[in-house]
Amino acid sequence: MDNNQKKFGTYVFLSTFARNLIEVFVPIILYKFGFAFKEVLLYYLLVSAFSLVLSYPYIYLSNKYSNKLVGFIGIFSFVIVQILLNNIQKSKLFLVLLSLVFSLYKRGYWISRRYYNLRVIRKENISSTYSLISIINHIGVIFSSYIGSIFLDFVSISVLTTIAITLFVISVIPLYLLNFEHKDKTVKLEPLKTFIRVPKRNLYLFGTYELIDVVKFLFNLYLVIYVKDNYQTIGILNLFTNLATILFAYFYGKKINEEKNFLNLSIFFVVTVYLFKLSFTSYILVLISFLEGIFVKMYELSIQKEFYSLSKKFEYHNYNFMYEVTESFSRTLMAAILYFFASDLKIMIIIVLLTIISASFIKFKGMNIRDYRYK
Repeated sequence: MDNNQKKFGTYVFLSTFARNLIEVFVPIILYKFGFAFKEVLLYYLLVSAFSLVLSYPYIYLSNKYSNKLVGFIGIFSFVIVQILLNNIQKSKLFLVLLSLVFSLYKRGYWISRRYYNLRVIRKENISSTYSLISIINHIGVIFSSYIGSIFLDFVSISVLTTIAITLFVISVIPLYLLNFEHKDKTVKLEPLKTFIRVPKRNLYLFGTYELIDVVKFLFNLYLVIYVKDNYQTIGILNLFTNLATILFAYFYGKKINEEKNFLNLSIFFVVTVYLFKLSFTSYILVLISFLEGIFVKMYELSIQKEFYSLSKKFEYHNYNFMYEVTESFSRTLMAAILYFFASDLKIMIIIVLLTIISASFIKFKGMNIRDYRYK
């Protein structure tokens, strides 16, 4: 790793640890406070919709001014989210406010992080560098959610949010020390042209991959409702999931360059393991969660190989905007379908999984990433 990659890795570790102390539990905090399941789902829908709306303004700011400004907005919004979680009000207005501020934080964080990700990862070592950064990311998350669950169950949310804010602010320091040979330049934003030029297959792959976030959101609620009503259950299962993720990324991350059917295979395994997870409520969930970590990471590495390979054919800001819109639109559409047309939690999970596996079978006419050339 070069100096920029080391600094970026430090930022990824600290920010991931800080975020995951509390972030994964937000829907559970709302549910345990007294919000109905459909109200919590509405919160997720609003977060996704606001994220979609915010994509262009954030990309505009990052292009016109700097990604550091976008990152700062994300930091400030993260602090406000923690304050709101300490002052929950059971009303629709509160859900709207929390979802808006949470979206400001998430988009600010991820647009900035993804941009610097694109800058530090070189074309000649995409797989090895991303695998290493991915390992750093999951080292940051492996114990954080479990530590967070202990604080929520036995200490207090105020202490936990104070720790999260402190670590998150500190994490940004290495990001401001990044030094690139070529400085950022203001470019012409051409979102429509970028969408037209990106192969439709890849748009669909990126969109369905982002539905994993919907599955995780639903499963955390499933665990609280059907398995055990505490935070530690989620914390412990996440610990085993992330341990498996680190092991897989370390030993097999580089093989995504070699395995032609890695993507379709990973999609099949991910859907299968989640169906198994939906079928049990006993201690076997620990083993299933370990397998989840392996197969979800296999899926992620396969998708990110496609993402970073294709990114080298586009300008950073336009490409980042394309992915932001694809991600948020996919989650918003799915959350809206579930909110308005489904009522059973298990059926919702199955609907999302069927949509994910459809990426293995739906074919698109035209170009594939491997024979695509940017013009």
